[in-house]
Formats: sequence, structure tokens, C-alpha cells
Amino acid sequence: MAHGLIVFLLIGVIVYFAVALALVAWPFPESVENHGHAADELAKLVASGTFVEPAEPSFFEARDGARRLYRLYPGSGADLLIFLHGSGGDSRYLARLANALARLPDGPTVATPDMRGHGPEPVRRGDVDHMHQQEQDIADLYAALKRIRHFDRFLLGGHSSGGGMALRYAAGHEQPRPDGLMLVAPFIHRKSPAACPDSGGWATPCVPRFAGIEMLGRFGIRLFENRPVLRFAVPPEARDGNETPLYSWRMYKSMTLSDNWRKEIAGIQAPVLVVAAGKDVIFRSDGYKAVFKNLPRASVEILPGIDHFQLSTSDEALKRMEAWLRENRQN
Repeated sequence: MAHGLIVFLLIGVIVYFAVALALVAWPFPESVENHGHAADELAKLVASGTFVEPAEPSFFEARDGARRLYRLYPGSGADLLIFLHGSGGDSRYLARLANALARLPDGPTVATPDMRGHGPEPVRRGDVDHMHQQEQDIADLYAALKRIRHFDRFLLGGHSSGGGMALRYAAGHEQPRPDGLMLVAPFIHRKSPAACPDSGGWATPCVPRFAGIEMLGRFGIRLFENRPVLRFAVPPEARDGNETPLYSWRMYKSMTLSDNWRKEIAGIQAPVLVVAAGKDVIFRSDGYKAVFKNLPRASVEILPGIDHFQLSTSDEALKRMEAWLRENRQN
């Protein structure tokens, strides 16, 4: 009887791992055939000529010794804003927004890093060493800038998945804690009220591989967490060799809140501004109100008539951010 039970359990374990490995090996399409609405909107924004020349690259040394790239836009005010780019690209497209914020009366000094795995110096494109490395890089960048100049407040923000990364940092354990969050169409979680089923065609997951890696992870097996699991439909107009169209499993996890995202957001003490796009096809802007409804210091503003990518160059978005900065500077 006992021998039969052991054999049954052993067969179950073998089948479990065989299924997990088969899912990990599941083929991922070489490219996205149908780019969808989101990619079309990004292509139109690139063609519009609304981007400006970014600041020259600067570098800081992260705690693992890696040389990390950022761009600095000095402001006349006493605040520092670290603002993070979205998936697929790097910090260059944020230049117009960063410049405009820094040039406001008492505007913050704005730093826009290329997140690990992105840009011209990615270390490893589309991958990180572990799930907390992006948070560590943010803290290390703050420490490097603090050695150059004193700042009264540390603000953190981001666009799209960069906004999700800002939330992850604010909900995590790295220091310092941000004194405020400025989020532009942030990614929350794939099961949040702000999620769209197909992300407007922008992000294509390899669902079987996701499942297989997570099945193995339950037993502490991390061997395949560097495998690509997410593909972005970066259009040809936005490609110059520095794009990052693929994310590994641990890259994706390093930039997002956990499955316990509701509790993580509920624990954020800093004031939060969320600026969303009325025509966003990647996220459901109306869902942000439900996501942040229990945060008394959170403000959600939805701008009609513009899409997800236009937010990064929108004058109206800048006005809302300026008003929020002014209001919170007085409080």
C-alpha cells in the first residue's frame, strides 16, 4: 500500500515537472504580425516631430558595479524627480516632458534613467539579474545625485510600465521613500480594473512559458527566468537598434507590482497624481479611479482626446503635473 502510494506520488511529480518544462519550451513567435492600434499610435507620434533633443547621457555606478545611463534636466527648485520610461523604449522620448518640468518656476531637477535592460547600454537587453534590481538602481541613482546636490524632496514618477515601476519602488523596501508619485498612464497589474485584455496589441505574452516558469518557481527552480515571455509591438518608425522588444520573465516581474497589488498600493503613504488618457487603448483609464479610490492623497485626472503615447508630449498633461507640484509644495 505504502509502496503504491510512493510510486503514485513519484509519477505525479515527474508529470508535473515534465509539463512545466514543456511549457517553458513552448515556442514564442519570432515577431508580431499585427501591430494593432497601440503601435500605430506610437508610429504617428514618432512621425509628428513632437519629440525634442534629449540631454546628454550621464552615468552612475550601481551597487553591482554596472555603469548605468541617465539624463539630467536641472531645475531651479529644491526637489528631485526621477522619472521612468515605458516598455520597449528608453529615456530619450521623455526629454520634452522632463525639460518642461525642469523649466517651471521652482521646477524640480528631473533625472530620466534608462532602466536596466534598456537603451544603448542595457547590460543585458530585456533582462535583469533578479527581480529587485530595478528598485536598487533607482535608490543608487538617488544616492549618486544626492552626493552632487542637496534636494529637499524625492519625487518618483513614470510613464506606462515606468509608472508601474515607480509604484513597485514605493511599495518596496528600498530607501529613501518617495515624497510623492507622479504617474502617467501607469501599468498596475494584468488583473487590475485598469488592464485591457490585449493591451491594444502592444504586449503579447507567451502564456504557456509564463505558466511553466512559475510552476518551477514554486520549487525554487530559477533556471529559466531569463527566458523571454513578453513581446512588444515596437513599430519600425520607433526602431533604431536601442529598442527592447522582448522582456524576460524576471524583467517583467522586476517592473510590476505583485499579485498582492491592492495591498501594496494601499500601503503607499505619499501623495499620488495619476494622469491618464481618455483614448488609451493599452490601459482602461476609468479603471484608475477604482485602483486608487482608497488612497485619500491620490488624484486621478483623465485627459480627453489623447492616447497613451501622446501623454508623454502633452501640454495639458504638463499643466496638470505643474498644478500638482505647486499644490503639494505648499502642503
